[in-house]
Amino acid sequence: MNRSPKPPKKPPEMRIRFRALVAAVAIAVLGGCAGTFQRPEPLGLDEIVRLARAGTPSTEIIQRLRDTRTVHALSGSQFAKLREQGVPDDVLDHLQNSYVGSVETDTRLRYQGMYGGWGYPYPFRPFRGGPRPYWYF
Repeated sequence: MNRSPKPPKKPPEMRIRFRALVAAVAIAVLGGCAGTFQRPEPLGLDEIVRLARAGTPSTEIIQRLRDTRTVHALSGSQFAKLREQGVPDDVLDHLQNSYVGSVETDTRLRYQGMYGGWGYPYPFRPFRGGPRPYWYF
């Protein structure tokens, strides 16, 4: 049999240095990516009024609201004041719909869980003490 000689093994300190170098490069690459994303500041009501008075189209204002993920919980009187200040109806409708959508999403995450299944209490799970909820019967 023709046996070729095995290549000599690298000394252990060389392997340790190589692994440390690979780990340092991976940490530098992954750590550099972590700080690059910054969420834009949400639009305030004053900014929305300023854009509307400047003649910005309502589609552009709505797109900026979507891009910044701005949600405002407004009362009826605040909607009336914004309307008097010249904010278009499309923007007011978007402000209302975005708030309702955020409440629906929050409710869904609280009561269905992050992964879509219903959390405790579920009708087929036994209740641990206390009265059963109205929807159980």
